[in-house]
Amino acid sequence: MSVIINTNTAASRGARFLTDASQNLSKSLARLSSGSKIVEPQDDAAGMAVASRMDAQINRTEATRSNIGNAISFKQTQDGFLAKASKALDRMSELATLAQDGTKTATDLGLYNKEYETLYSYLDVVDSQTFND
Repeated sequence: MSVIINTNTAASRGARFLTDASQNLSKSLARLSSGSKIVEPQDDAAGMAVASRMDAQINRTEATRSNIGNAISFKQTQDGFLAKASKALDRMSELATLAQDGTKTATDLGLYNKEYETLYSYLDVVDSQTFND
C-alpha cells in the first residue's frame, strides 16, 4: 500500500498571497509610522544614496554658513579696533600740532604730553590684542 499525500494547491497559493500581503502591510505601516518613504535601505537604495549626499551637502553648507558668520564677526571686531585706533592717532596728531604753539605754557605742554603718552600706550594695548582672547 502506498501513501498518497494530497496537497491543496489553492490553499498553498492563498497562504503565500496572505504572507506577501502581510509583509507589504507591515512595510506600509512602518513607513506611515516613521513618516518617511524610506525605512530600510532596500526600500529605495538609489533614493537613499541621493538623500545621503543631499544631507552631507546640507551639513557642508551649514558649516560654511557658520564659518562666514565667524569671519564677519572677526572683521567687525577688527573694524571696531581700527576705528578706535584711528581716533587715537588723530588726537595724537592734534596734540602734536597744539604742542608746537609758542604761546602754550609748560603746564599745557605737560598735559598734552601726558595725554599723548596715554594714547600711545592705548595703541600698544590694541596692537597686542587677539581675536577671541
